[in-house]
Formats: sequence, structure tokens, C-alpha cells
Amino acid sequence: GEQNPDTDKNLPGLTKYTPEQLFFINFAHTWCIKMTDAYAINRLLTDPHSLGQFRVIGPTSNFDKFDDAFSCHPGQKNSREHKCTVW
Repeated sequence: GEQNPDTDKNLPGLTKYTPEQLFFINFAHTWCIKMTDAYAINRLLTDPHSLGQFRVIGPTSNFDKFDDAFSCHPGQKNSREHKCTVW
């Protein structure tokens, strides 16, 4: 745009992704963690919150905008056939 000429520029090394795809990639990255099986089991037994990978897979698999961003169709990849919607 005129006020910010960098608005439509792509990030170096990530030019194959659209801004919408980068949004979801960043969302997933915020929950990314490497853990041992023992740590994961401990978390499952002691923490009421879902592990990060499920905090990403669940919402994005139910979100039409995710499908649009990655050209997925219901039942394909991370897109649920019968989506759970609240609003």
C-alpha cells in the first residue's frame, strides 16, 4: 500500500508461502516443542492442557480459512470432513 510499501513483500527464503499460509505456519510454530516420550507422558498425566501439537491440529482442522490457505478439501490432509464450528 501507499502508507507501507513493504506490505506485500515476501519474507526471504519463504517466498513460496502466501501471507495466509505464513499466518498458520507461525501459529503452529508457537506450539512447536521437542520432547521425549517420558516427558510427554508426564505432561499427559499432570497437565490438564493438551499438548501443543493437538492445540494446532484441532483448531486448524476445523477452520475453513486453513483449508482455503492450503487448498485443502474436507477429508484431505488436516481438513476434517465434518467440521466443528461454534459461531
